[in-house]
Amino acid sequence: MKIEYLKTMDTAVRKVGSRDPDDILAYFKFIYIDPGSHLPGFITKRKGTVYYGVNKSLSKQKYAFGSFHEAFHGICGHLNDPDFLEDGGHMDSFADRYHIAKAERDANIGAADTLIDTSLFLELTGSDSREVQSYLKSVESFEQAVSDYRRHYEIAVSNRSPESRIKRMVAYKDELAAMYEELMEQAADISNSGICLSKSEIAQEFDVPVYIIDYKYEAMAVRNYDVPSVELPKFEKVFSGW
Repeated sequence: MKIEYLKTMDTAVRKVGSRDPDDILAYFKFIYIDPGSHLPGFITKRKGTVYYGVNKSLSKQKYAFGSFHEAFHGICGHLNDPDFLEDGGHMDSFADRYHIAKAERDANIGAADTLIDTSLFLELTGSDSREVQSYLKSVESFEQAVSDYRRHYEIAVSNRSPESRIKRMVAYKDELAAMYEELMEQAADISNSGICLSKSEIAQEFDVPVYIIDYKYEAMAVRNYDVPSVELPKFEKVFSGW
């Protein structure tokens, strides 16, 4: 996803004066066609005119997400790719899927960014909170300690170090586990205080699936926002892959 695509939508929202999906796509001169009851959505292009459809039986939020998804297919230039409009049109389900094509991923990132107000999103994630910033520094220290541990452990193993040193490394890993538990408690305290919400809670706030919140995080990264999160990976994953 390119930042200029998100800025194109920013301009549309500003000129339209709202985030109403029908008004936004009308601004882009996209023409609506009812997709029928069995198709969530589609987009196509005929003689320079873009036609799209999103099933109006979808929930209000999913209809908006689907409409913005189609808008970004146009903004990102996907309609100029002959392979994209296979059999004359592109059909959409608006469901999150693993290993989806880049075009679908970009459309989802753009749609999530448009659907979810950035200022409110930052407020809900506690980006300006001192407690959250302190927690993030603790996480940074923990991650550095894990990195140091990995480096020293690999050296110890490759050099066939004495068993006593290996045991010390194992003991240090136990210390890291204790640090992780402290971070978990700190994260829980922050969450319970209401300073910020978890992904699932933010999803409930906006009445969307969690995967849309994940896409919003990706959009924020494209916009160069460093959005905090108090959700840690499981301790086993911290040490996975080596």
